[in-house]
Amino acid sequence: MPEEPDRPGETFAERLDWLFRTTRDPAGRPFSVRHVAGELTRRGCRISHTHLSNLRQGRAPDPRRSVVEAIATFFGRPPSFFTGRPACQDPPDDLLTVLADPYIRQVALRLVDARLSPEGHAAVIAMIEQVRRLDAAAGHRRDGVKPPAER
Repeated sequence: MPEEPDRPGETFAERLDWLFRTTRDPAGRPFSVRHVAGELTRRGCRISHTHLSNLRQGRAPDPRRSVVEAIATFFGRPPSFFTGRPACQDPPDDLLTVLADPYIRQVALRLVDARLSPEGHAAVIAMIEQVRRLDAAAGHRRDGVKPPAER
């Protein structure tokens, strides 16, 4: 049963297909997959028309964050359009402060791009805790503050 034209669907593929079906170029025609892939590549997001077509048809896994952002920008949508969740309002100040650290930001972005399972996330957390314990035992801290036992 075809979905309603004013409803984007639930999956990434359904939402991407909805954008192709409902968004028009300046001449009033739907965008072609070749045109969109070429424009995304021109803007720095290398993607073939074949891969974009596979994404649209649900034949390829959901893309990395950078591809989602490029597609969303092309169609004039926020990246959150593809998740079905509303875009966050302003993040809490403490989150902005933490993410200002380039090391933390690098790890966070790698986690997003990796698209790990819940078990994978648990393994990463366990590894971080183990490294924290090893650093504490060796007296290492990035901020230069000694562990409480050495003060």
